[in-house]
Amino acid sequence: MATDGAKDPAADPAGDLWRFALALYGRPGVSGHCLMLQDRHGCDVTVLLFAAWAGAARGIALAARDLAAARAAVEAWHGEVVRPLRAVRRRLKQGPPPAPTGRTGELRARIQAIEIEAERIELEVLAGHLPGPAEFRGRATPELVLANLELVAPGLEGEGRAALAAVAATAYSIGNTIEL
Repeated sequence: MATDGAKDPAADPAGDLWRFALALYGRPGVSGHCLMLQDRHGCDVTVLLFAAWAGAARGIALAARDLAAARAAVEAWHGEVVRPLRAVRRRLKQGPPPAPTGRTGELRARIQAIEIEAERIELEVLAGHLPGPAEFRGRATPELVLANLELVAPGLEGEGRAALAAVAATAYSIGNTIEL
C-alpha cells in the first residue's frame, strides 16, 4: 500500500497501464519501433504495450493462454473500432480530395484524438486480463520483458527483432522508475 500520497497501482491497473504506456511510447525511438512492428509485422501496439507493462512494471511472465485471452477480449474492438479510425486518419493525410487541406487536417487531428481514446479503452480491457491477483508484483528482468514481447510478435528476425529488443529494454528501464 502506498503511503507517500502516490496511488497504489494495484488499486487501478487500467490507470497504471495507461501511465506506463504513455511513458514508454513517449521515450525516444519507441513510437517508431512500435509503428514499424505494427505496419510491417501486424503487431497490435496496445497488446505489445500490455505485455511490456506486465513484465516491466508488474514482473509477470505471460503465458500463451494469458495473451490469447487478452487478445480475444479486445479483438472485435480493435478490428471494428481502432483499425478503421486509424485507416481514416492515415487516409486523410494524403487524400481523398479535398484532403489534404487545413480543414481536413483539423478533422484528422480530431480523429486521432478519438483513435487514442479508443486505444485507451482497449488498454483498460487488457489491464483487466492481467493474470493473477491485482496486487501481485514479481521481479522484473530484461529477459522476462523480452519474453513477453516475443509472445506478442514471435519469430521476428532482423530489424523486427531489433525493434522488439529495443522496446523491451526501454520498458525494463522505466518499469520500476516511473511513478505509476
